Amino acid sequence: MLPKTFMQQFFLSEGSVMVMPIREVLKITTTPRPQTDMTQARSSQEQASSSVSAANPSLLKEQVSLLYRDSNTYYQLGMGCALVCCTLLWSYQAHPILIAWLVCYALLTFGGIQLNKKFNRQCDNAPKSLQHWKKLFTLGGVLVGSCWGILITFLTPEDSLFHQSAVAICMTGLALYASAIFSAILMTYLGFVLPAFLPLIITEFISPNPLISPYILTIFLAFLLYASWRNHLFLKDSLSAKVHNQQLLETMAKEQARTEALNQQLEQEIQYRRQTEHQLQQAQLTLEQQVEDRTLALSQSNQKLQSAIEQQRQTSLELEKSRQRYSKAVEASQLGLWEWDLSTDEIFHSHFEQLFGYSDREIPHFMGHLKPLVHPDDYPSMRRALIANLKGTTEQFKSQFRIEHKSGEWRWLEDSGRVIERDSTGKALKMIGTRRDITDQVKTDEKLRLAWQAFESSSEAVFILDEHFQITTINQAFQQITGYNSKELQGQAFDSSPLWQMDTALTERIKQQLLQLGAWEGELVEQRKNGDVFPEWLKVYRVTSQQGEKSHYVGMFSDLTQRKKAEEKLSYLANYDDLTGVANRNLFKDRLHMAINHARLNRSKVALLLLDIDRFKAINNTLGHDVGDQLLQELANRLTTHVHQVDTIARLGADEFALILDQYNSQDEVEKLAQQVSELVHTPYMIDEHELIVSSSIGISLFPKHTRGLNILVNQADLARNKVKQLGGSGIEFYTEELQTGSLERLKMENDLRKALQRDELCVYYQPKVCLKENRITEAEALVRWNHPESGLISPGSFIPIAEETGLISPIGEQVFIKSCQQIREWLDKGMHIKLSVNLAAQQLLHGDLVGFVRQSIQDANIPPELIELELTESSLIEDPEHTIKTLEKIKALGVTLAIDDFGTGYSSLSYLQRFPLDILKVDRSFLKDIHSSDPQQATLTKAIIALGHNLDMKIVAEGVETRAQLEFLTSQNCDYAQGFYISPPVPAQTFFELVENFNA
Repeated sequence: MLPKTFMQQFFLSEGSVMVMPIREVLKITTTPRPQTDMTQARSSQEQASSSVSAANPSLLKEQVSLLYRDSNTYYQLGMGCALVCCTLLWSYQAHPILIAWLVCYALLTFGGIQLNKKFNRQCDNAPKSLQHWKKLFTLGGVLVGSCWGILITFLTPEDSLFHQSAVAICMTGLALYASAIFSAILMTYLGFVLPAFLPLIITEFISPNPLISPYILTIFLAFLLYASWRNHLFLKDSLSAKVHNQQLLETMAKEQARTEALNQQLEQEIQYRRQTEHQLQQAQLTLEQQVEDRTLALSQSNQKLQSAIEQQRQTSLELEKSRQRYSKAVEASQLGLWEWDLSTDEIFHSHFEQLFGYSDREIPHFMGHLKPLVHPDDYPSMRRALIANLKGTTEQFKSQFRIEHKSGEWRWLEDSGRVIERDSTGKALKMIGTRRDITDQVKTDEKLRLAWQAFESSSEAVFILDEHFQITTINQAFQQITGYNSKELQGQAFDSSPLWQMDTALTERIKQQLLQLGAWEGELVEQRKNGDVFPEWLKVYRVTSQQGEKSHYVGMFSDLTQRKKAEEKLSYLANYDDLTGVANRNLFKDRLHMAINHARLNRSKVALLLLDIDRFKAINNTLGHDVGDQLLQELANRLTTHVHQVDTIARLGADEFALILDQYNSQDEVEKLAQQVSELVHTPYMIDEHELIVSSSIGISLFPKHTRGLNILVNQADLARNKVKQLGGSGIEFYTEELQTGSLERLKMENDLRKALQRDELCVYYQPKVCLKENRITEAEALVRWNHPESGLISPGSFIPIAEETGLISPIGEQVFIKSCQQIREWLDKGMHIKLSVNLAAQQLLHGDLVGFVRQSIQDANIPPELIELELTESSLIEDPEHTIKTLEKIKALGVTLAIDDFGTGYSSLSYLQRFPLDILKVDRSFLKDIHSSDPQQATLTKAIIALGHNLDMKIVAEGVETRAQLEFLTSQNCDYAQGFYISPPVPAQTFFELVENFNA
């Protein structure tokens, strides 16, 4: 025992000075003393043994506690996933079944949460109790996993990859989250995962057409199980270490109690010694004092030793933590550390293989082996920087250079270092430094440089706003267009800058759209610094950070001044006659269309007067075209100056004028106006010292008295005017039914046409279209012909007007479309890919299910919809624009191409063009007829139309090409396709097939 041993040592060490007889000493040492030390030691051993034996229950307690600690989050997350899955499957599965499954899952969730609460209240450390709680939790995991297995196997549609994937993603998320909780007890995790995923895997293996590969699912399940097993081992080791640490703490506490007990025992020994010293009388006083001194010294020595040991342990821990932090910091920074011993040329390098791809053994020396890897352009500068630092010229070595990675890729590195040891002569002996890969940084800097260069060199004005809509940066184009420099605008709010003078409502609307949609664009009229006003097309986009938060706004605009002028000029050329200044045919049809629509809405009347100068050709041939042009100009001037009753005066052709009278009261009023016009025409003209007296032939048609259609109204007025000409001219004629000559023949043709539809007498001819860029026939237009049993082949101009009037145009158009689809199929079978354009009448567009008919016809013929093109006339577009737009958008969605025919001759050519989803623009033959005449405006207008179509991203087809000069002109203007008799007239299918083979060969 400690006291006895201590006393024996004491007496032995001091024996030389003892004066007490040895017998007295033996008597003292054999005096009875407390025996608590042996009892306490035995008790400590038993407690230590008990703590070791309790290790397994402690580990089980930690494992079970981990299960229940985070289970509520798991149950809540699972319930959220269950609600999401039921919502997705709601329209695909019987509602009672889904509700029953959701109720079952909700009960399991509720039961799991209640079980967690009960565990927190009632659980003790008894092993049987812990096993009971573990089994209950495992059972809950099995039931929840089974619910998920039932959902994805039996309640999720087998043919819906979306729903299968959605449920599988929810299950995967739960499985991954459960792995972090359930892996503490592996069987508990298996009880959840296997019932959830095995039914799906088995079902996919059994299914002949699995949506998800069963092998991928099996590998994924194996990955989950392996990950959970690894997590289980990690958690078990962590919990075991925790339990072991707790046991060590308990053992330390017990040892501390034992030490205190021994200290108490020592105190008792001291007391006992003091009592003994009193018995030893005066002689023992000296010995007692020595014992106390030795005891005090020993206690102080022990305390100092314990303090030193504790201090050393704390220092070691701090050093280890510091080393770990340093190591992690180096790893996170991706820095390579190097140390170069110049005396041996050996180098130590961390992350060497990661940066270079080579091992330390492959490049043992710093410069000798590094030189071949450094880019030849970078090596001299790197060597100069290194030598400067070695000589002491610079305090630090720093260089950026390219090095060839072992993979063959050039990578950018940055070296930083300095000499840390020199000899007595100043020669460098040792150098340390860092090395990092800056390849990504260099690439990023290059991208930023290119982006800035593009920003500055852009032809459009570009500016950047911060998140408060204040201007931060503008480019050179911005300064050139507006006249403002960066200093004048920087920091100013977007809505209060001198450039954009916008009202508050517009500003708020722009900001709201930017916040909601991320972009805004529109046309504005702004003011330059010098006060000039200019139109611009402004676009503003929101730029978000990587975290999805708005950071900046980028805006750009271009000066539309020149474009507006060109549009105005083109609009004038397209709507006004360049010779006389009055409306041309385009604007005439526009005005007539509006007048008729207005009359329909207001139940009013419209009168159309068509006027020709009698024998105008004789004036041209006799006196020359200049005199004829001056005569036309003077007539137009008289009409615009003196005839104020009419709404529109237009020149339709050489000497053909039209007048539109809107809202007349009686036919006498119209006749009186015609007399006035006739007198104006008849008044003598003095042109180049020539007195000219001319007369006119005027034909009149009335709306709605004579017709309700625009084209028919014009045709009727033309018939009336031709009647005047037939009678010698110089007269006025109203349209009457009697003027419709050949009514019996027309009636017979109508009956024959109806029979022709039943007898399949209509056939289709094909006129090729040449791609001017490839000089190949790639497309054709399907044109109907009537193979009459008595009259032979009849052209469409003879029966199409009758078909339009009688409503037969729709079945004719349907037959032509069906035959065209069948012909495409036949050509495809022969290896010829030709795109066919088919004309579409207004009646087909406005009546019946045109979209369904087109779709069904294409499907029946089994042809690609891209090989079909529908051509629409202006009249079909303007009858009911809103209905037409919707129908055309549906047809275009099928893949069919849309084209507008006879562009430039009608109402819709310019004003309605952008509203319709058109792909092809067909230039009317009238624009090609006189492109090489003395009138330069004809060629100018044709060029403008081609340029306009290209600017609208439309292909251009020119029809009516009859001469080589016309074809060469179209090629020079980058026209896409040409069609006309110069290339080929319409021919039968077999002839067309042979023509294509020969032409394209």
